[in-house]
Amino acid sequence: MVKETAYIIDTDSDFINRLKKLLEEEYIISVFSDPQKAFDLILKKKPDIVITELLFPSLDGINFIASLKENCVESPIVVATKLPVSQKFAKIFEISDCFNKSIADEEIYERIKKSSGWKKRKVSPPLLPIITEGKIGDAIKQILDEIYEEKRTLCYQYLGKKDFLRAIEIVAFLRRVYPTDIRTQGLIREVLFAPQAISQKEGQTSFEVEPQKVNALLRRCALAHEANDIKKMLECGKALLKAEDVKNGIKVFREIVVFSEENPYLAEQVIIKEIKPKIVPWDVLAVLTIMVSMLFKPYIFASLAVAFSCCSLISKSKKIPQFVIPIAAVVVFLRLANVPTLSTKFERYLARKAQERMLYVTPKFFYTNEGTLKIRYRVGKSTSVLIKIKSARQKKILIDNPTHEAGVFEVEWNGKDENGNYFRNDLNVIFKCGAATYQEKVYAGLR
Repeated sequence: MVKETAYIIDTDSDFINRLKKLLEEEYIISVFSDPQKAFDLILKKKPDIVITELLFPSLDGINFIASLKENCVESPIVVATKLPVSQKFAKIFEISDCFNKSIADEEIYERIKKSSGWKKRKVSPPLLPIITEGKIGDAIKQILDEIYEEKRTLCYQYLGKKDFLRAIEIVAFLRRVYPTDIRTQGLIREVLFAPQAISQKEGQTSFEVEPQKVNALLRRCALAHEANDIKKMLECGKALLKAEDVKNGIKVFREIVVFSEENPYLAEQVIIKEIKPKIVPWDVLAVLTIMVSMLFKPYIFASLAVAFSCCSLISKSKKIPQFVIPIAAVVVFLRLANVPTLSTKFERYLARKAQERMLYVTPKFFYTNEGTLKIRYRVGKSTSVLIKIKSARQKKILIDNPTHEAGVFEVEWNGKDENGNYFRNDLNVIFKCGAATYQEKVYAGLR
């Protein structure tokens, strides 16, 4: 009897030994621990069956299977994994079977034997949505983007519930329909390598749309096709993909593209529903900080605006950053060139307002052995006034007048305490005017 060939791609030595005992009498077995090394051989040698895990240190099993199907591999593929999987996974990628490694040896053998025999099967490459130019292309792209965001959000919700079976179905769907989206790659690894993905047994659910619903959508699409109603065809394709019927959903979208090319005048009548732009928090922060930079602390807030704009770009929001970043550059340039701007006028306004305050101290960062500290204070009516400088270990009384006259006054302090020593630590300027007390902190030290 001529033996068939079986490729096992796995790193689990115990399961590999189980498979060898089950299959070695009827199969010539080759074992690979790295799917990348097995990839070219599978395409070249065309084994009778490929048995693979989903968990690998390098290329994950979902991308491995998807790449094989995209290269029209003729060998049947069976997924045997520690993770929770359903037949929905096999249906999405159009592979022969998938099961958890915990099932009995007899069932494993029967399912592998049932799947082998690729020479009797007709293999075709998996279909992908076609994106064209014009209104039809824009409409399809808009629908695909909307479905992607919805399914991605749904996947994170199931991850939060620790429903890994459903999360794996969703990432398989995203990889199948959106093969080039970089965001999907990170999501796949996040799901497959979740800490409790293997051990979690309870609360696992699977989603399968009812055949009656699919048939109703296909009938509606056929009627729309006969009526030359592209808009309804788009709605049917969207509903099918939302129901995760990959094969029929993509088929409908491809039919729409072909139909629109044959009937371009109808394509022009398609009304694309305008989606309200989503408010990205980074955009809001970027706009707020760039507005503040025009009034206050231009260097700091312009830098923050650029940082928030970069976060917006990472979130794939480009409209706000393309305005904010150039404005931030202009704000910084004008400040460096000492050109009067709103921020300088605002600073002058603050200085005028400071005179009206009861106590104003400058500078806020003060080297006590260099320069002087200016203290401006306001007395509303003739009353007692006490001004003292105090730190943790030192103090200095500048003014102690029981009958101070009214007005705005300014005194300077040389940084020394009552013993003639310079203050060494942060200090507080305390101003007592009658029964009221005001205080300002100054960051101080020696240079």
